[in-house]
Amino acid sequence: MSTAPAREDPLVLSPISGQHTATVIIIHGFGDSGHGWSSAVEHIRRRHDRLDDVKFILPHAPNIPLSMANGRHPDEVLTSSPGRLSSLSACQGEHVSGVLETQSYIHSLIQAETEAGIPPERIILGGFSQGGAISIFSGLTAPIKLGGIVALSCWVLLHEEFLDYIPDEDLNKDTPIFMGHGDQDWRIEYQVAIDSAELLEKAGYNIAFHRYRQVFHSARIYIYISNGLLGESAILFAGRS
Repeated sequence: MSTAPAREDPLVLSPISGQHTATVIIIHGFGDSGHGWSSAVEHIRRRHDRLDDVKFILPHAPNIPLSMANGRHPDEVLTSSPGRLSSLSACQGEHVSGVLETQSYIHSLIQAETEAGIPPERIILGGFSQGGAISIFSGLTAPIKLGGIVALSCWVLLHEEFLDYIPDEDLNKDTPIFMGHGDQDWRIEYQVAIDSAELLEKAGYNIAFHRYRQVFHSARIYIYISNGLLGESAILFAGRS
């Protein structure tokens, strides 16, 4: 019998055009749910014709009993210090089992899309805060080559050993990865993002980093910035190199 925590089915927003040719999976951050992104997706995708054929999948954090979560919010069990990260070294104590369970779940969503006939290069994985960290980890360890990864206000999970989880084929070595971070972020400090991007670049990954000036740790701000998560998704679908 599986001991994995129960999950609510993800929120799915069908393509506006009725024709499904691509998929974007958006993973929420601390204390949020997929529902927290639904109105923003509905609003912004209507401003990007390139997203008319895109299906959006908005997963929710699992329902974890308090005895398992030690009194913390379910989506905070991946790290021992979700309140604030001042450096990558402060990420010690991340819960490997929680990271790998979530990775497996995200991979299952990706697999379902490919089985439905969506080409892997037309699937983009994105997220904010912890969701961005999961997007990087799950995207780089995916068994297929994705179209792109968009990670906002986040860090590299299991940074000291994440390369150990990369498949031998390393299919996403040159997959475009967009990282954006506010330089006034109080929860995940800007230097954490810089160090994370440099870590990935040194490992040979294709990183594009954007500094958002005077931006704090707020998904509401990012989703309305033109080159934020949805805007970058549109650019990737248009053939961003």
